[in-house]
Amino acid sequence: MQANKMRTIRHYLGLTQEDFAKRLSVSPATICLVEQGKRGMSGHLAARLARIEMEFSDDFYLFSDKFNQNIPS
Repeated sequence: MQANKMRTIRHYLGLTQEDFAKRLSVSPATICLVEQGKRGMSGHLAARLARIEMEFSDDFYLFSDKFNQNIPS
């Protein structure tokens, strides 16, 4: 769940893993590992991601539904 959410938000913003890492003040490796499901999010990272998500309009949730339909489970 965390991996899909992070990947979806990053794609919605149109950012590379490196640019998204800078925005979240983490390393690109952290973004990569979370998106691969090999690492969980810290409380601080989850809070930063939640703050970004709070700024989104309803368009994000439409994007999220379509985006996640194309990701294999």
